[in-house]
Amino acid sequence: MAATNIQTIDLVVTLRDISPNPTSDVTFTFVDQSCGKTSEILAHKLVLACGSTVFMAQFYGPSKEQKDSIPVEDSSSSAFKVFLDVLYNKKVSLKSMKFQLLGELFYLANKYYLDSLKDSIVQEVSSRKLVTGQVLEVAKVAENHAHLEKFANALFQICSSVVKDNHEATLEMCNNEEVGEENSFTLHRLLARASRAKPRQSRPLQAPVCNNCKHVPCLNGERLTVHNFVEGSKIANWNQSYGGSGGSVPKTVKLDGSWVTFVFVNNPNRHYQSSIQSFKYSC
Repeated sequence: MAATNIQTIDLVVTLRDISPNPTSDVTFTFVDQSCGKTSEILAHKLVLACGSTVFMAQFYGPSKEQKDSIPVEDSSSSAFKVFLDVLYNKKVSLKSMKFQLLGELFYLANKYYLDSLKDSIVQEVSSRKLVTGQVLEVAKVAENHAHLEKFANALFQICSSVVKDNHEATLEMCNNEEVGEENSFTLHRLLARASRAKPRQSRPLQAPVCNNCKHVPCLNGERLTVHNFVEGSKIANWNQSYGGSGGSVPKTVKLDGSWVTFVFVNNPNRHYQSSIQSFKYSC
C-alpha cells in the first residue's frame, strides 16, 4: 500500500514569501540611482541554480561566487524580484506590466538563459494593441532595448501597425513634433521601419458552412458516405430517377449501417429506405 502524502507545506511559498530568512543563503543588494536608497532581496542558491544554468555555475561551479551578498547594478529591484518569482515557480502575470518592466525582465531572462520566459514576454508584447498616444513612448522603449533584438522587434511591430493602419493619427504626430527634437528622430525612424515592414498576410476568406450538408466546401453532387452523412439534408438519387424540387425532394432521416432512411418533404410521415450508395447531396 502506497504511503499517504502528509506534506502540508507549500515549500516554494514558504521559502519565498513567509520565511526566507534564516534559510536564505544569498542576498542581492540594489541602489536606487535616483535617490540613493538601498534595498535587498533574499534568496536560496539551490533554488536559483535549479532554475538557471548561469546561477548553477555562479554558485556551484569551479569558480563559484564566494560572497553571500551580491550587488546588482544592471537591474532594478522590482524587475529582479519578478524574475526570482519566476525561478521560484510563482505565478507571474505579464499582462499588467509596463513595457519598460517587460524590457528589464527580458534582459534578465536573456542573461540567465530562460528562453521560455523570453518567448512569453514577446508573445505578450505582440498581443497588445496600442493607441496613437502610446506609439512614441513605446518606440523609445524599443530603441533603448535595441540590443535585445526579439523584444525590440516585437515593440516596433505593434508601433508600425498603428502607423500603417492610421494615417491621420500619424500625420498628427508628425505635426506635433518639432524637427530636431528627440521625439521627431524617433518618429522618423519608426516611419522608416513601418515603410519597410511586410504587410501582415490576411487570412483567406473561408467559405460559409453549407446549410444543407453542413460541410465546407459544400458537398453538392457528392455521393453520400458513412463519414459525411448528415441527418435532415436534402438528397437526390445518384441516377436522378427521383428527387426534385419542392415537396418531392427527399431528405435524410437516419443512417443504419449502409442503409439510409429518408422521407419526401411533402409526406414526412412515410419512411423509405435504400442503400447509401444510391444517393448524392442536393444542396
